[in-house]
Amino acid sequence: MCQTDGHWYLIARNWDERDPLKIHSKLVVAGLVALLLAFPFGLSAQENDCPDGPPLLSPSQPIYSDAMELKQTLESHGFVVRCVFPTKLGSIFEVWEGGVMHSTIAGEANFRTNYGEVDAVFMPHPQTFADFKITEHRKDSGFLYTFAGTPRVWDTNRFGSARRLYFLDHGSQLFFINDVALLHRLERALQVQHRSF
Repeated sequence: MCQTDGHWYLIARNWDERDPLKIHSKLVVAGLVALLLAFPFGLSAQENDCPDGPPLLSPSQPIYSDAMELKQTLESHGFVVRCVFPTKLGSIFEVWEGGVMHSTIAGEANFRTNYGEVDAVFMPHPQTFADFKITEHRKDSGFLYTFAGTPRVWDTNRFGSARRLYFLDHGSQLFFINDVALLHRLERALQVQHRSF
């Protein structure tokens, strides 16, 4: 590429003549500005979209009433909950006993909100996460979490994340959050402090 008389020209390496395709610098700048302005809006819309199809939390699931109560609590503190659906976090709490795999929690749910995603794990009432210990380790460029206590976790006992996770206990609920601003909003809404390492 070279610039002459205010226009950019593509130069073909094997040819001696200029490609007639002119690239107007003002149009390139305008296009880049439009792309940069549109990108964050498109990204946030994607992040807040709810999954298509049946993965939404079903009233037949054991944690449904607890999840709906939490949804109302969040909404009463200014959150807009767009949808609630199961997550894969429950697999951390699956253990083998007597040759059968079972869950050591009541269930889990993701709350997709206007402030970001909140993953919550639920214990059966009146159990809490008070005896559940979480340890954070730095691993390469990310974080590795190990667990001990009650409820029991899978034999692998490792949960890796590229970003630091924050954990909030609220009664029979444990929240996994990876955004500091969202963490502070939840602390104010639920009147709890996150766990320190």
